[in-house]
Amino acid sequence: MDGSAEGRLTRGQVAHRLNISVSTVRRYEGVRLHPTVDGNDVRWFDAREVAALAAELVNEASTQRPNARGSAIAPHTRSPGEIAALVFERLEQRQSLAEIVIGLRIAPETVRTLFDQWTLGLTEGQLRMHREPAVPRTNEIPRVTQDVLASHLARLPEGELTRISVARYRGAYAHGDHDYLRVNELGGFHAAGPVAVDEIVRRYGGGSLRITAYGFDPGGVRWEMLVDGLTPA
Repeated sequence: MDGSAEGRLTRGQVAHRLNISVSTVRRYEGVRLHPTVDGNDVRWFDAREVAALAAELVNEASTQRPNARGSAIAPHTRSPGEIAALVFERLEQRQSLAEIVIGLRIAPETVRTLFDQWTLGLTEGQLRMHREPAVPRTNEIPRVTQDVLASHLARLPEGELTRISVARYRGAYAHGDHDYLRVNELGGFHAAGPVAVDEIVRRYGGGSLRITAYGFDPGGVRWEMLVDGLTPA
């Protein structure tokens, strides 16, 4: 079979989408994947079930510690440019300092240095010696109610990976004539469809939070908002 039928994937396509081997796909069959078999003895996998497994695998990887053999790519084999690219990618997804350090096995100081580079534009870096904070101004992030957040979470695309990143809002930081957003990144998780507000509260607690939805196809921030007084729905 060359292509997937609507909403269905072949075993090879599942392996490609999950970035695992075909033999690993077989181990998931009957446990986390439940394919159907057609008259030609071809196994077809539900695309939504595959997307849900992809989210689970990413979430599991972000919480696991390395085994005795270490990570798949040893830090000493990565060039400075490769490290920078990996860190920038995770910063774009609004990952926390802890997630980046644990996921990439690099020092916090390296992440902080690269964060400064990531937030500072090329021209801006030449023009400013005492620059303003390289974080969003308070008026650049929409402040919404919990109902608006719930509506956005309910419309996350089914069968597509979306990272939900969460930060604790610590109030405004005044600098010059402007107020800037002061937040502490708490982390995030991956979803393969709609998410309930309770899932965020269960993981990170309530209160004033900045919530970001980051998509991967194509990569980019889908929306970002500040919610005051978040509580279980």
